[in-house]
Amino acid sequence: MRVAVLSLSSCLGCQYVLLSMEEYFYTFIGENAIPYAPFLLDQKELPEVDLLLLEGTVRHGDDFRRLREARQKADKLVALGTCACFGGVPGLADLLTEERMMRMRYGEGAVIEGAPQGVKRLLPVDAYVSVDAFLPGCPPPEDLLQGFLKLALSGTLPSRLGATVCSECGVTSPPRTREGLRRLLSSVPEAGKCLLEQGFICMGPLTRDGCNALCPSSYGVPCGGCRGPCDEALLPPFQDLKGETLRRMERATGERKEVLEREIKDTAHSFFRYCLAEPLLRRRRPGGTATLLRRLGGEGRR
Repeated sequence: MRVAVLSLSSCLGCQYVLLSMEEYFYTFIGENAIPYAPFLLDQKELPEVDLLLLEGTVRHGDDFRRLREARQKADKLVALGTCACFGGVPGLADLLTEERMMRMRYGEGAVIEGAPQGVKRLLPVDAYVSVDAFLPGCPPPEDLLQGFLKLALSGTLPSRLGATVCSECGVTSPPRTREGLRRLLSSVPEAGKCLLEQGFICMGPLTRDGCNALCPSSYGVPCGGCRGPCDEALLPPFQDLKGETLRRMERATGERKEVLEREIKDTAHSFFRYCLAEPLLRRRRPGGTATLLRRLGGEGRR
């Protein structure tokens, strides 16, 4: 099979997971033709291929042109990583104007000469072209990517459906502490116990599985949602990541949702860090996309 790897605007982390697969990586390149992969080959033009792994997201016009070319030349196109599937962390850029981002990063009046014009709203790649399969993760775990490739190379593209991080989590339910909202910076969680029920913001109940729940189970760190929203969060109408998480925390901590919400100063990072660009979540908000971004970003878009 002819397989290519293409990056749009990204950190390239998903490509490096390919290199991290050790022995299977050599099997992968030994049994398939790889005519285009910038991290491996000095090949300038994307040829026609059977399978294309696409990471990153569309931040400007050049990305869009490369995405459209990729769709035309790939028989099967896979959205690789949470940026391609849901917009990922770059989606948070919609909270700020381009001018404000430049000013915050490089100082007043800073410009990058020749930089392409950025898009007004960041969107997942399937908002622009059709996608045949999705493998979210920031980046996808090595064993998950390896299993996905084995299926895809055998001619079977895995379904996007899946369970939640909680279905893989090995922690147990502690007695309810009733301590209210807790943060890792100021409080140490009890090892092996459910972080959400201890009062930490954990997105495990609403995040798709596949990571073996490493963060909450092995590291004692709340799930940040890097695998993207599960189908139960995306498909039903009026589902709300923030509202649903607060409802669960209200039950666990005994604190009212309104009180918890007032204590959370970084709503966008807490609930939408990897999926703010997902149209299915934006459209459900009263007032639509612009109102949601304005409310989450505060004064960010000035």
